[in-house]
Amino acid sequence: MKRGLIGVLLVVLIVFAIIAGAWLAPWLVQNPGYVMIEIGGWRMQMSLLVLAGSVLLIWLVISMLVGFFKMPGRAMRKMKQASHRRHLNQGLLALSEGNWSGAEQALAKAMRGQSSTAGYLAAARAAQGQSALTRRDQYLALADKPFGKEHFATGLARARLLMGEGDPEQAIGLLEQLHLKKKRHQGVLKLLLQAYQQCDRWHEVRLLIPATEKAGIVDAERATELMRLATARELESAADLASLEQIHKSLPRTVREQTEVAAAFARRALELDQAQANEVVLRRALESQFDEALLNLYAEADPGDVAQRLQFLQRSLKDHSESSALHLALGRLFLIQRDHDQAREHLEIAVRKSPDPAAYAALAQVLDRAGDLEAAIRCYRNALRMEQGRAPEPLPPPSQSQ
Repeated sequence: MKRGLIGVLLVVLIVFAIIAGAWLAPWLVQNPGYVMIEIGGWRMQMSLLVLAGSVLLIWLVISMLVGFFKMPGRAMRKMKQASHRRHLNQGLLALSEGNWSGAEQALAKAMRGQSSTAGYLAAARAAQGQSALTRRDQYLALADKPFGKEHFATGLARARLLMGEGDPEQAIGLLEQLHLKKKRHQGVLKLLLQAYQQCDRWHEVRLLIPATEKAGIVDAERATELMRLATARELESAADLASLEQIHKSLPRTVREQTEVAAAFARRALELDQAQANEVVLRRALESQFDEALLNLYAEADPGDVAQRLQFLQRSLKDHSESSALHLALGRLFLIQRDHDQAREHLEIAVRKSPDPAAYAALAQVLDRAGDLEAAIRCYRNALRMEQGRAPEPLPPPSQSQ
């Protein structure tokens, strides 16, 4: 673009000079002027036109001589530039093919002719491909040298190399520094999100998701999915009940009531032997969205809060009487409360509506405690058959099982 502009300006100047010369020529012929130069005892006289022509001629001769003497140097520089481009191209092609040794050799030759940040970064990638970490770090230092400090591009390249080496923990520190410099840089955000996930740092993942959505890395649907995953994993990693409840309270209400989040809270509470802590969380989630997985967790209670859970589930029968999972949950809770008649009633409904290994196993316990051994054995067998992918056998009629 600049060369084209300079060429246009030269053409304009030449045209202007020709027009000016043609306009002034008749006047200069009639009035050639007079110039005298005297140096010591030497004197030279000439017209103004002759002086101007002489100066122009001398300038042209000097320019040609200077250009002639510079020609070898220019030719050498062009040859070096051509060699640099050839080796750089060879190195990049070898790098794309995974030929790490050939790539490093070609790139090293290219850098001897004309160093460049991009070339050193490519050479660092080739060195890492050969597990030559010392040479990799040397190339990275050379890439930073023109800037006098660690440059953003080389920092990002270093982070990518650390991720490729399988060291996400070290890459995180570098990526967080880069993130402070450029909040919406897609490359940094994508690598940081990946590194956090690999290191199971789900709290940081959850906090980073809004930034990745704003930067266009993930759409709204994917952001919601990631938020559910990160929140569930964060809850599952809680060390004790206090930290579990603290994490849960820090979540927005819309997130807390999501099925996956409520289930993760409930499972971790059960693992911590704190079943009573998940009743409120599960109940609110079930009120928001009636889900069979949550019903199964809701039925895993300790004797202290069974009555409260039974009251809620019995109220739910008005709207979900056809739900086999609801009858299974009621049967399991009545079994904990040792109300065998009620437990048997709901479990038989659950088995009839939707045969399930857990329902058969629970019903087998009820029948076993009632002394109906034949039916209990049949239920245990059906639970085993269904776990093996086989169809259950029909149960004996109630009259035969008493």
